[in-house]
Amino acid sequence: MLLRTRVTLIVTVTYSLLVAGLFFAGLKNEELADERYVQATLNGQQIFWDKLVENTVQRLEAAAPLLTANQEMIAAIARKSPSEAREAMAPTIAGLARRGVGRAEIVGLDGDLLYSSQGSLLDTPLVDAGTVRLIAESGKARTGITQNSDKQFIAAITVPLAGLDGTVVGVATIVSDLRPPLEEFKASTGSDVFLVDRVGQMTDGTNDLLWKVFESKISVRKSRLESWRDGSRFYSVVVFPLSDGEGRVIGALVSVRDSTETQARQHEIRMIAIGAVGLFLVFVLAVFSVYLRRSFDPLDQAIAVLNALSRGDTSVMLDVRHDNDEIGRIASTVGVFRENAIKIDLLEERRERQRRRQELFIRLQMLRLSEMLEQDAREAVLDDLKQIEELSSRPTAGAEGGDGSKGELEVLAVAFQTMSSRIREQHERLESLIAERTRDVEILREALRTRDQLAALRQELDFARELQLSSLPQVFPPFPERGEFQIHASMVPAKEVGGDFYDFFLIDHHHLGFVIGDASGKGVPAAMFIAITRSLVKAVAPLSSSPGECMAFVNTMLARDNPQTLFATCFYGVLDTRSGEVGFCNAGHPPPMILRADGSVQAIRDVSGVALGVLEDLEYETGTFTLNPGEVVHLYTDGVTEAQNSADALYDEPRLIAELGGTEDSNPEAVIAGVLRSVEAFVGNAPQFDDITMLTLRFDQASMEADAPMEVRPRLMLTGFQAPGGNDMDGRGMPAPADEIAAASVPPAIVPPAVTPAQRPPFQDMEPKRAAMVIGNDVAELERLADLVDVFIEENGLPEKLAFNLNVCLDELITNIISYGYDDEDAHEIQVEFVYDGREFVTRIIDDAKEYDPFTEAPIPDLDLDVEDRPIGGLGVFLVKEFMDGTEYAHEGGRNTTTLRKTISA
Repeated sequence: MLLRTRVTLIVTVTYSLLVAGLFFAGLKNEELADERYVQATLNGQQIFWDKLVENTVQRLEAAAPLLTANQEMIAAIARKSPSEAREAMAPTIAGLARRGVGRAEIVGLDGDLLYSSQGSLLDTPLVDAGTVRLIAESGKARTGITQNSDKQFIAAITVPLAGLDGTVVGVATIVSDLRPPLEEFKASTGSDVFLVDRVGQMTDGTNDLLWKVFESKISVRKSRLESWRDGSRFYSVVVFPLSDGEGRVIGALVSVRDSTETQARQHEIRMIAIGAVGLFLVFVLAVFSVYLRRSFDPLDQAIAVLNALSRGDTSVMLDVRHDNDEIGRIASTVGVFRENAIKIDLLEERRERQRRRQELFIRLQMLRLSEMLEQDAREAVLDDLKQIEELSSRPTAGAEGGDGSKGELEVLAVAFQTMSSRIREQHERLESLIAERTRDVEILREALRTRDQLAALRQELDFARELQLSSLPQVFPPFPERGEFQIHASMVPAKEVGGDFYDFFLIDHHHLGFVIGDASGKGVPAAMFIAITRSLVKAVAPLSSSPGECMAFVNTMLARDNPQTLFATCFYGVLDTRSGEVGFCNAGHPPPMILRADGSVQAIRDVSGVALGVLEDLEYETGTFTLNPGEVVHLYTDGVTEAQNSADALYDEPRLIAELGGTEDSNPEAVIAGVLRSVEAFVGNAPQFDDITMLTLRFDQASMEADAPMEVRPRLMLTGFQAPGGNDMDGRGMPAPADEIAAASVPPAIVPPAVTPAQRPPFQDMEPKRAAMVIGNDVAELERLADLVDVFIEENGLPEKLAFNLNVCLDELITNIISYGYDDEDAHEIQVEFVYDGREFVTRIIDDAKEYDPFTEAPIPDLDLDVEDRPIGGLGVFLVKEFMDGTEYAHEGGRNTTTLRKTISA
């Protein structure tokens, strides 16, 4: 390949790479701009639509008092008289229509439709029986977007209907059409708007003809903005999901705008830019090629002359007009060489050429050899080359008429002997160097593998930290509608994941439960142990008669299966919002601090027990203290008082008491922020060794509903953990009033009496009891199944602990079937059957999911391993096997049958 061709190729490739790099940078910049535009568009349209829906819901909320104030209608609903309810609703429905209400329905507590503004009572109610029961129990209205029986999206609000005595007799639902928000959305954004259901079918829209372009092609699973092409037309499509009042995705809002003109203009600009760059590249290459051809012309002539001279032809002429550059001077030199060559005697020329060829050959070979050697060896070869040149320049016998071949052979012998010695030495050094480098490569590979493992572990720990923090309550204030108290909490982990936790929850309308804990150790093992502790406390707290009983049950559950010998300190308290009285249990946790109204700080130390998970079957004492309005209780872990500064001094409890005593703002968030600032100022630049977790509760006022009747709630009889004081507790850890204690002497109807072995008939003489239910492949169906389990257990007088264990097993197995057994989005049926023959309780789950045996194919967890070494998963099926006495699996006829057996002892 000619030199000028190589130069041209190099320039072409360089220029092409430059253009490609600029083009790539432009594309990336354009992608970033598009991402920002997409995010801004999605956020703007989402906020605007939410505001339109909120305005519609507010109009419904303004109309709701017309229903709740109609006591005549409420009385008719209590008597379950549709005709009386229709007469009582006649004046109210007119007022609702004036307020933009499109439809009104009233449903009794049993889920029956008692009134409908549409006239017919045979239609399916907008709310099901489960939702009616939840609204009646909570006493709170439910609002949001939903779908009616015609699959149309509507804005609805469902409110409880309570009589003069405060008893909820039913719920009322009023709805409004979403057509006005759609038209306002279109007028404001200039886009056509469509409402689609979960399968992508349009239920309402502003342009039915345009929707045919996107029919059955839109997915509603996630928010996005995308460009859509239909022939020569381009559309900008924005999709964001719609959720109902329970957070479930029921459809999506799709806005479409014609962007054909913008897309065509962008395409035209892009084509013009590409064409201009291509033409400029061709022009540059053409000019450069012509220039190189003219510049290399003297060199071509010089090469032609040298080729001719090498053939012994001296007739080729050299015409060089410009010799002011390197190529011109080379050509001139070749011309001089040609002229001198002609003048040399033919015989002398032949001998000199022969000698020069020998010297040139030796020089080139030794120079090539020297390039492959190290610095010392290269200098040695160059010295040998000088000696050989001196030897070849000495007069030989041939110069005086003798045989000159002997001198030439001597030169070659010396040259080859020297080269052989140098090559042998260099080869030995190379072998040693290669062996050394091979060892270095192996060490480097091992280091890279270790680095990759550390990076993967770091990624998993970051994920675990995010998961742990997201599981704790993060929204404050958590109960904005409650004016009796304020609560705030904070956790700062010392490692990627922490060993502390906090939680708070409403047990009923008058009792607030709050808990804080600290596990032994740090990192992933402590985080997993404390997650189990938190889940047990939250699950058992509403079912226990006192905080002491709750702690005793949780302690035994943790201590029975604790191969790592972990333990956790815990403080659990229950606030009665009617009186400010707090029942609490302290399991080895630092004492709570109470900021009294007079500015003093009181540490509660009179009740304290052993940490959770140490020993089984321990009893825990329940203590009480009272908060007056404006007083604050502050809970914390030992990460606060044991924080160390650079001098290894502790923050300690007196410093904390002094900080709390000097607090001017008693707002819980301000109290925690002040303590955290104080700890940070004390620690300075010293590293954090323990998790810092705090929870602060301020009691503002007594509940205005103190005289309202208490809701009767079922309570599990936690066998072996009787609350202090027997039945003198109100089920939430507080002393019950005298009238409630007297009423408690008669068992409530919802708690079945215990069945003694003498009362239970022998299993061989007992007719088997059966129950069955068919649910859909939706995790929301588990709530209905849990209700069936509770009813069946209650009717047959079985232990309530069996209901808890069975619900855990069904939740694990059916969730796995729904999540991993079905590859499509179609509806499937899962059949659950219960059989009890007096001795054995048998549960069967029948489904048409993929074949999978969870009891043999699921890996068996190694509980002796450290938590960091355990693989994720496997504990769910392990718990099922632990709770049940027998498990079976069979696959026949395309259906899976999972059987759980539990022997009921006398």
